[in-house]
Amino acid sequence: MMKWLGIFLAVVLVGSAFGATLVLQPDEGSGKDSHIRAGGPSSNYGTYTYITVNWAPSQANRGIVEFDLSTISGATINSAYIDLYSRYNSPNDYFGIYRCTASWSEMSVTWSNQPAHASTVYAQVNVPSTGTYRFDVKTLVTEWASGTYNNYGFKLIKRTESGTYPYFVSSAYGTATNRPKITVDYTPSGISPTSMGKVKALFH
Repeated sequence: MMKWLGIFLAVVLVGSAFGATLVLQPDEGSGKDSHIRAGGPSSNYGTYTYITVNWAPSQANRGIVEFDLSTISGATINSAYIDLYSRYNSPNDYFGIYRCTASWSEMSVTWSNQPAHASTVYAQVNVPSTGTYRFDVKTLVTEWASGTYNNYGFKLIKRTESGTYPYFVSSAYGTATNRPKITVDYTPSGISPTSMGKVKALFH
């Protein structure tokens, strides 16, 4: 009985001491997001309250967002989610997250100078109405944290770049709880199953 109690306490200890959660939901001053518009190829929208992801046929819009994840470099990612709030009753279509492959500036990014993005869609979510939508980006954040790829943020692209103009809110939006948010549950660098076993051994 004491042995199993010791193992249970060790697991609790390991979870509380080694597990960590990073939540970022920056405001206008610290956030980095914008949208880029084919119909205005030289225009910048870095101060806009909304991240418009489409406008009209032949005038595609894309969102572009970046979170500072430097504090979890080298960590093991247990889960990672991005929450985006839609302010438009979109036409029941899917929106995907794509990894940017080059750096960009919030106040100067345009359609013409937008960074390239990888062809892989890391998360794709149907957005049929107004509300908050969660994208599972564990694979993407793992690649950033491990150093497989540099973190240049991501693009939000509508599956069919035509039709109406659904939009999400940016870090400049007035309601703080609706701004773009990332939540990462991780195990810090240097913590391994071996070290967890040593903690458990203390209770044997």
